[in-house]
Amino acid sequence: MGRRITLRGRIEQLLDEVAQISGDAELVSGLRAQLAHPLTVALVGRVSSGKSTLLNALVGDRVAPTDRAECTQVATLYAAGSPQRIEVIGLDGSVEELPGPMRGELGRAPEEIDHAVAYIPSRLLRDTFQVIDTPGLSGFTGTAEIATRRVFGGGSTTPRGGLPRPDVILFLLDDAAGPKDDEVEFLQTCGASAQNTILVLSQADLIAADAPMVKAQEIARRIWRRFGAIAGAVVAISGLMAEAGVCGLTERETAQIARRGQIESWELLSILDGSVPPPPGVSVDDLARVEELVGAYAMDAGAEIAAQGAQAFCDWCHHASGLAELRLAIGRRFVAVGDVLKARTTIAELRAAAYRSPNRDAILGAIEDTESTPEAHRLREVAAVESLARWQPDSDVIGELTYAIAVRSVHQLLSLPPGAPPAQIEDVARQRAADARARRSLAASSAEREALLVLEQTYQLVRRGLWAS
Repeated sequence: MGRRITLRGRIEQLLDEVAQISGDAELVSGLRAQLAHPLTVALVGRVSSGKSTLLNALVGDRVAPTDRAECTQVATLYAAGSPQRIEVIGLDGSVEELPGPMRGELGRAPEEIDHAVAYIPSRLLRDTFQVIDTPGLSGFTGTAEIATRRVFGGGSTTPRGGLPRPDVILFLLDDAAGPKDDEVEFLQTCGASAQNTILVLSQADLIAADAPMVKAQEIARRIWRRFGAIAGAVVAISGLMAEAGVCGLTERETAQIARRGQIESWELLSILDGSVPPPPGVSVDDLARVEELVGAYAMDAGAEIAAQGAQAFCDWCHHASGLAELRLAIGRRFVAVGDVLKARTTIAELRAAAYRSPNRDAILGAIEDTESTPEAHRLREVAAVESLARWQPDSDVIGELTYAIAVRSVHQLLSLPPGAPPAQIEDVARQRAADARARRSLAASSAEREALLVLEQTYQLVRRGLWAS
């Protein structure tokens, strides 16, 4: 018996079919390339919410320029590539290549640029996910918001097809109350759900004067209970501390933090306002610059650790920032199910292209045929979880289906030991399918009823040896 086709293989077959139906080789070639790339993660939020700082922390290098003012002015894809360089793609389709890292000035006005691509020699960008840094919502001009919405709306006017459609959204919040009404509307328009979105309190160190990181985690849990339908998790993180933790500080900078911690608070205020001269070894200018790098909370709470040197302080920043929790959430929710998210993105692109094509019905028919195959069943599982999270977020079925989407083996799915024989697998799968069928009569909503039907189908596919891991 030959090896069963995977979900990825089924999507490749669909692309072959669409190429024959539509004759649009450029569309199919672009989608095939996107399918081969790692996940595309979009960083979104209001202007100056800390997107570029968080990007640097995730990548592990200061690849994106940061500033207190509006810094990112065009949507920029950070992808693996060498040598380090920038491609600037204009709205007229022209391409200009600039050597070196990303910078604030790109040689033309932001309103003339469709997007930029910054190529970075990075293993993470090559193997795990590439990142789109967006200008942000509600900027001082409409250019930033238009550019941000174009990332999700497929509104590029360039012959190159614009940026890849994001598979994953990290939405940065600037309000402890959670996303505002217009942000919720934006997320819903972008198709945000528990399967593809994480909300990030990216300036958690500013939440409160006392123990801000602890309080930020409590606030994150509260926000998640309210917005579980549009986000799989809410993570509190200090972007500045995370960036400092992974990108590093110098011994000179760390020494300033340690010396600052030895000064009484009343004396520090007098030194900073210039009424008292600083003690030997303390530079007011250096203190101000370091505070911009790590934030006031890290300067205060990490002063004693800073006395142990730059490595100890950066390790503390990394641990205390919440970056590890964010990376864990990304790994659990996205990287583990990357093939499903990539397949969904590809089908969404094909469906949008179908409505622009004279061969619409044939393309849509090919998509429907693909979605009905056993290999594509995990897409139905994702859709069922999203619907259930929206209409009945307290349902136990959410956890069952989410686990089914993420696990990689039949033995894991059925909680059986690795050596369990086929007869035992079939028997347990039959019992699980019967249980899901029986629970449908007790379902509290139509969404839960549909989810239990999908779960029953999952176990039936396992029983028949057709479940695609």
